[in-house]
Amino acid sequence: MLLLFGTIASVGLLNLMRNKVDLNQTRNIIIIAVTLTMGIGGAVLSYKNFAISGIGLAAIVGIVLNLCLPQEKETQEEAAEKQ
Repeated sequence: MLLLFGTIASVGLLNLMRNKVDLNQTRNIIIIAVTLTMGIGGAVLSYKNFAISGIGLAAIVGIVLNLCLPQEKETQEEAAEKQ
């Protein structure tokens, strides 16, 4: 199990490096830290008969954080220039 989670985390970090994600931005560090902590820490979200945990919950939290946390102004301007 440890090897599985370690491999998934390593591939994810490699993907971040290949896509040149700026790890100097606080927003990106928060998303990575919370996602890894929830995925490895075994967080569980349950409501009545429904429960989600592990990698599934971490993925959903990562997506929600990516949508909710504001981007820096420079990043928004760069994105507009690329389009």
